[in-house]
Amino acid sequence: MQRKHRIRRALGVLTSTAVLVALTACSGAGGAPTSPTPSAKLSGTLNVWVRAAGDSAQAYQKIFDKFTAKTGVKINIFSTLTDFETKLNAAAAGHKLPDVVVDDAAQQGNFESQGIIRPIDRKSVVGGNNLTDAAWKSAQDSSGQYLAVPFSAQANLLFIRTDWLQKLGLQVPKTWDQLVKVAKAFTTEDPDGNGQNDTFGLAIPGSTTRGYVSWNWSTYLWQNGGDYISQKNGKVTPTINSAKAVAAAKWYEDLFCTDKVVQPGALNAVSADSNKAWQTGVAGMYLTGPYAIATSDATPIKGKYTVVAPPAGPDGSSVLAEGTNIYMMAGSKQEQASQALAEYMITAEAQKIGMVGVPTASIVRLPVNSKVDAKAVYQDDPRWEVAQQVYKTSAHYEPVALPQWQEMRQAASDTLNKVISTCGDPKAALDELNNTYKSLLAQK
Repeated sequence: MQRKHRIRRALGVLTSTAVLVALTACSGAGGAPTSPTPSAKLSGTLNVWVRAAGDSAQAYQKIFDKFTAKTGVKINIFSTLTDFETKLNAAAAGHKLPDVVVDDAAQQGNFESQGIIRPIDRKSVVGGNNLTDAAWKSAQDSSGQYLAVPFSAQANLLFIRTDWLQKLGLQVPKTWDQLVKVAKAFTTEDPDGNGQNDTFGLAIPGSTTRGYVSWNWSTYLWQNGGDYISQKNGKVTPTINSAKAVAAAKWYEDLFCTDKVVQPGALNAVSADSNKAWQTGVAGMYLTGPYAIATSDATPIKGKYTVVAPPAGPDGSSVLAEGTNIYMMAGSKQEQASQALAEYMITAEAQKIGMVGVPTASIVRLPVNSKVDAKAVYQDDPRWEVAQQVYKTSAHYEPVALPQWQEMRQAASDTLNKVISTCGDPKAALDELNNTYKSLLAQK
């Protein structure tokens, strides 16, 4: 706690400095930041941090190289998946923030509470009118101001081994009961035909790291009619211990404790581990984002699986939706070049590079630019048509605008991981979590 307070004090100093910088850069009575015109001469170097690694980092580099060729602005890129936000906090405390950060939309409330990002004037963003309203909405805070420029969107899909279904004479599941039935068959009926008891129904990233298990469970929470919070008339109330939330937690726990259809070690698995379980034939179903299409097609299971809309629950078909945002960092002396980079990243050209520029890395999962059709970009791949349709009809975002959301998601993950690991009482665990939420929401 003492360390957190020291960081927040440092960030407070940073925020004050940022306000002065922002005011200096503003023009007009309304105080809106100026927007570079197409003829504006840009120069210098931008320090850009992206949460990415490997092929994904290469895809970002392709976009940045195009931007440099068009504008002359050089990009110093720093990319990592390991402790990205921790490193960013350290940079903030040392007053060494980059100019631009590309990170999950789920970090938005956290960044705002720390005072390390600048608000965005949506109307000043060249090309911003081409972005979908849903994407822009995910970049708003509770007061309605915009805190980022959206770059990518997605909703989770169910990846499923079609060869295993065919071997066992099963159909694609469309309800929770059918999902469990298929998961049990994949676990007990040797779907890969190797004569060994070495397959499982579901790959799940159940680790508490970055809130993975809550991230995976959230779809089932919403599909059963539960939610983390309720927001009415500007008031936020925790609802994580409602009867429907408890029932969703019990059903999810049963996958591990009663049905035993989840890959071994799931409660310690981050996404890299669950990806491996799916891609190596350990598990036959995987609820994850459409970015896994590119990585899965680069493995031996290519042509042996498909993607479908996740089975509907008792209360609907809501599916976790997420985004990737471009954040303008407080205190940057390169505001004009930073906005120009964001404006290029949302062009049709850059969005397409982010989709297929590196075949094994889809850093733009679904385009936020409404003039880009994912199915067409992917050469009429029907899987991307499914991805677009699921996002359009079933997308459900986490409450990312809440400043406390990262702590709340982490608390949910800690709670779920603990209750599942002990096959304990979900009602008691969620009652305690609800009290934790009350305390977090009371913080200013």
